Amino acid sequence: MPSEIEQLQSEIKRLHRLLAASQRLFLTGTMLGNFIHDLNNPLTSINGNTELLQINPAMSDPKLKKRLDTIQQGTKRLIDKLRQMQLFTKTGRNDMLVDINEVSQEAARVSEYLPKQSKLPITLNLSNKPLTFTGNAYQIAQAILLIIDNALDSVADVTNPKVVLTTDQDPTGLILVSIANNGPTIDEQIAEFMFEPFFSTKTDALGMGLTAAKEMILANSGNLTYSTSLEETVFRITLPNS
Repeated sequence: MPSEIEQLQSEIKRLHRLLAASQRLFLTGTMLGNFIHDLNNPLTSINGNTELLQINPAMSDPKLKKRLDTIQQGTKRLIDKLRQMQLFTKTGRNDMLVDINEVSQEAARVSEYLPKQSKLPITLNLSNKPLTFTGNAYQIAQAILLIIDNALDSVADVTNPKVVLTTDQDPTGLILVSIANNGPTIDEQIAEFMFEPFFSTKTDALGMGLTAAKEMILANSGNLTYSTSLEETVFRITLPNS
């Protein structure tokens, strides 16, 4: 049986591996943000010039017009994808009027690209009322995505997995974003530490997901709470309405 010192040494080595992985992830995110910015400019130029060519009287050949349509549709799809990815790579304060339904939809779309063994579509139950707040759209989008990521891990071994993202407004006017999953109940001992940095029940996981999500929500004058039962576990984000 390993001694206490050996156990501590093993834990220190594990944390070093996790910190190194987080540093690589940070650098990758920075590089991705720069790449998106550099790629977005020429794509926008291609799209704009294609539109001008389409209305040019000299471009009357139907085959040529069809090719221009194909180019424009392709560049528009790429621009839309880059816009979605950009939502999760920007940093710093950038307060604006945020449509929470739109941000929630983008988070659900991006979650399809999370590295999971099985792809589970997120069920959306969005409010038909406009829900807006003044804050940092990028932080809230990342917070929602981190909670979705946690929910997907929770239902990994469930027979009929389900993750539902709901937006609504409570009677006092607060905006509500709920991410529910039908995974196992959260144990009280785990619940006590799950928002603490570096706490994780997963092997070689950094344990910063829920911590980061909560900090970003608090930074936007919101709050993050949860409830758990045999039927479902729900994480609830509340935000001030603008």
